[in-house]
Amino acid sequence: MLTRIIFTFLVVFAWLVVFCLGAFINTNPLRQGLQDNFNIGDLVLIVLSWIPTNIAFLSILAGLMGALSRGLLQQVEEEAVQEAPVKKKKNRVLGGMVAGFIFYMAFMAGAFIMVDEPFANTTEAQYYRIAGFISFISFIAGFRPAILRLILEKIPGF
Repeated sequence: MLTRIIFTFLVVFAWLVVFCLGAFINTNPLRQGLQDNFNIGDLVLIVLSWIPTNIAFLSILAGLMGALSRGLLQQVEEEAVQEAPVKKKKNRVLGGMVAGFIFYMAFMAGAFIMVDEPFANTTEAQYYRIAGFISFISFIAGFRPAILRLILEKIPGF
């Protein structure tokens, strides 16, 4: 259980780092400079902090956080009741990550349907709202995968 707790805190820390990169680093000069002079360090920084890819990482990490938190909560509940451990689902962590990414893809599809260039002039306030909303939804999808199923069932033909 200690390993899972440490891993969960590391995922939370990684989410905070990626969020700060997206909030504080303006990638426009880096992307322009990359066209003139390719640098692998700048490429990695751009991939982590450019808003469309940054939100993808945030959604994956949030889904992972949800899945890990659900597993921790179940372990705590099992220890409190002192029952025999329930057989663990091995794909819960991967499922949380995938659920988070599914919400990211839905967001991206909607963003590009509504606006031709959705990230051309994104403000800090817009980034905070987008990152917070997508991360919250991704966390919930990782924590309670049944919610993702309910949403997908509302889509005709799914």
